[in-house]
Amino acid sequence: MTRKSRRCWSKSIGEPGRRVRLYEARPGGPIMRSVFVNGKEDRKSLKHRDKEKAIGEAYELVRALLANEKALDEGSVTLGMVAELYKQSPAFATKKPRTRKADTRTLERVVTFLGRARNVETLSESDVQRFVLARRQGVGSLLRVQPGKVVRDQAIASDLVILMTALNWATRERTKDGRRLLKENPLHGVRLPREKNPKRPVMLHDVYLRLLGVADQVHPLLKLALIVAEGTGRRISAWCNLRWDDVDFQNGSIRWRAETDKTGFEQIVPMTDPVKDALAATRRAQGAIGNTPVFTAPKDPQKPCNRHLFDDWLRKAYEITKSPRERWTMWHSIRRKWATERKGYPVRDVMEAGGWKNEETLLRSYQQPDAETVKRVVLHPTQRIVSR
Repeated sequence: MTRKSRRCWSKSIGEPGRRVRLYEARPGGPIMRSVFVNGKEDRKSLKHRDKEKAIGEAYELVRALLANEKALDEGSVTLGMVAELYKQSPAFATKKPRTRKADTRTLERVVTFLGRARNVETLSESDVQRFVLARRQGVGSLLRVQPGKVVRDQAIASDLVILMTALNWATRERTKDGRRLLKENPLHGVRLPREKNPKRPVMLHDVYLRLLGVADQVHPLLKLALIVAEGTGRRISAWCNLRWDDVDFQNGSIRWRAETDKTGFEQIVPMTDPVKDALAATRRAQGAIGNTPVFTAPKDPQKPCNRHLFDDWLRKAYEITKSPRERWTMWHSIRRKWATERKGYPVRDVMEAGGWKNEETLLRSYQQPDAETVKRVVLHPTQRIVSR
């Protein structure tokens, strides 16, 4: 007796041009939603199997599409519309998956607070200040915010930067009839909060040596991670995704791939002898070559180790050294160490070697003042200015 195949459920809501289709990709699977916006299909999983709930969500989406069209016709653009159109734009699509996910959450937080139905042209500096106060106080109504948790101004500014990016994008985007989506950014010129005393810790070299001395007690890969991070100055997202194909022992260089670099450009940079020796020893121990990770995941040698696991290992190393918890600094402090210890070299060369694209970022956020250099500046002027 043959089993009768089960048909996949589907339902369409709305009219042509404003139609939302609900369907099962496979029998018993989660319900999918498909809609065409500006001629491009937007498809996603609703992550549930409740058909009544899915139909309700579809009707809400149809109403939103109608409202957006009416707003465009009337020239009154809502904040929710700008956010949705920006997330569907090529500019947003070019971001890395993790960045898109984080920016989506952040933009949703700001837009929900200010009001999705809010006319963008009515936004003002007062709205920014209201959000800043709510974020500082940890207001529970904010999405993905722990009630009462105090955050620094840098975190608040990061939230608002995503909003400003979306608004600036809207001033360059045009509607079907050739009009700009927004004539101007209503928040242009509004100052975002800035840290008066930002915390940018630099790992001291003696602390690095102590951690290096106990690394093998935590995990064999921690010692290699410390050596590579300190010797290259690269971000954790770059070095923890290294593959043996990227390491050229013959020429003594490392290829930093664009897809694992925050700035998104590829480089080939020389490596120091300690980094080369540590990598060579690890490769002999692993017996690995080719397109396999240098830092292999404990449960799957074909995948790179999770960056959060490196954080856990580093914290355990601090515990072994019995360092006071308030003095613990994580991986990015090693990148600042690398930049600060090379202040004597031309800035452009430091940028190239360490993977910075912006000179201001290197000077403001990474190369930190140190007591010895400040003392030399005070005691030893480079020249004396005399009358001619």
